[in-house]
Amino acid sequence: MSPRPKIAWDVGYPSTWPHEVSHEPTLKIGEVASLLRHEFPFLATSKIRYFESQGLIEPHRTTSNQRLFSLADVERLRFILVEQRDRYVPLPQIKEMLSQLDSGQAQAEHPGRIRALPAGTEVRPSPGTRISKEELAALTGASNREIEQLIQTGMIIPDARGRLTAQAVDIVRFSQMLAESGMDLRSLRQVRNSAHSHAANVVARLATERAKNTPVAKERVVNESAELATMLTNLYRALLTEQIDVQLR
Repeated sequence: MSPRPKIAWDVGYPSTWPHEVSHEPTLKIGEVASLLRHEFPFLATSKIRYFESQGLIEPHRTTSNQRLFSLADVERLRFILVEQRDRYVPLPQIKEMLSQLDSGQAQAEHPGRIRALPAGTEVRPSPGTRISKEELAALTGASNREIEQLIQTGMIIPDARGRLTAQAVDIVRFSQMLAESGMDLRSLRQVRNSAHSHAANVVARLATERAKNTPVAKERVVNESAELATMLTNLYRALLTEQIDVQLR
């Protein structure tokens, strides 16, 4: 392994959040991605560079313009990725949250006044439950008009009593994020149609087990369907990422 470049470390370097973690730049971008990849398996170095371009992180630059990151940068990246993945917070709002953390105006446990959703609404209904449109609006921050639009485009489908599945929460949240990014909701119906087709395949695959109609068989169906759904989701994510990469070349 080649030796790391020598750095004239400036003890007056501004200490951004997290303040209690080392800010000494010793990690290359590939090493940073490796440290985080067990938590975020699809993290690419290009995404780290994108966060830099948006002003969320500021890696040190050597005289040869090489990026070097600190352990504090790693924790900062972990915070960004968790807020995106688990709480669906858009990058501009994450940037505001980090600014508050940098200045000491907020603590890590409660980092921002500004969120994509009101504080405490990141909870999800239990799988298998049904919720009303009003409950969905309260959980997601979506307006009644936005929910009705998603129903009209077939993204979420009420049952005969007008209730929606627990998954409607995530569907609304991700649809909101995509709409804010400029995506046409009508174009997302292709994604829903694909999901419908694959769901039919999963159900057919488990038909024999479902026919047994015993508690053990039901539990096995639930577990196997969840596992198949995860594998299909990861495959789709990988295929989508590959196609975007190919078309950007």
